[in-house]
Amino acid sequence: MDPRILTSDQWQLINDSLRFLVLFVGLVINMTMSFLLAHAVIPSLINSGEIAFATHRLRMILYPISAISAVLVIVAFSTALTGFVSVIHQFYPRFAI
Repeated sequence: MDPRILTSDQWQLINDSLRFLVLFVGLVINMTMSFLLAHAVIPSLINSGEIAFATHRLRMILYPISAISAVLVIVAFSTALTGFVSVIHQFYPRFAI
C-alpha cells in the first residue's frame, strides 16, 4: 500500500471536513448547554425561589434549540466523516491487501 500525494482538491476536502468537525464540537456544546439549562438549572432555580416563575417560559425556547442542535450535530458529523473517508479512500486506494 503506497500512499499517493494529495492534490489540491483533496486538501480542500480535508479543510471542509475539518470545518464541519469544528462545527460539530460547537453544536455539541450548544446542545448540551441548552438542554442542561432547560432541564436542570432553570427548574432548580425556580423551585428554590432564586428566580421568578416567569422564567419557566425560557425552557420552551431552550428545548427546541437543543433538538435542532442535535439534528445539526448528526448532519455535521456525518458530513465530516464522509469527507474524511473519501480522502482516505483516494489516498489509500485499497484499505487492505
